[in-house]
Amino acid sequence: MSTPLDIADRLEAARQASGLTRQALTEKAGVSRQAVYRLLKGQDVQVSTLLAVMDVLQLDLVTVPRALERGLPELRTAAEGNPSHALSAVQQRLARIKEGQR
Repeated sequence: MSTPLDIADRLEAARQASGLTRQALTEKAGVSRQAVYRLLKGQDVQVSTLLAVMDVLQLDLVTVPRALERGLPELRTAAEGNPSHALSAVQQRLARIKEGQR
């Protein structure tokens, strides 16, 4: 399960990758500077703040059943190293399964 700090780290990485400053992210998301600061520190924020920031960073909130995550360890490993690699890791695993490999 992701913790608020895990999510904050992933959002901060996405912000940096996008080239946006925290101020620009705040302005584009239409939320307060304090709300973005709290979010990127892993503190409690409103869900609407999280969704606004994710929209600016072109991220989607995805829920994954834990049983599925346990069956695809690549998902957690890739997401921990670089969140953008998680999808490609799952796609690779699915391709191997299609080919009859494990």
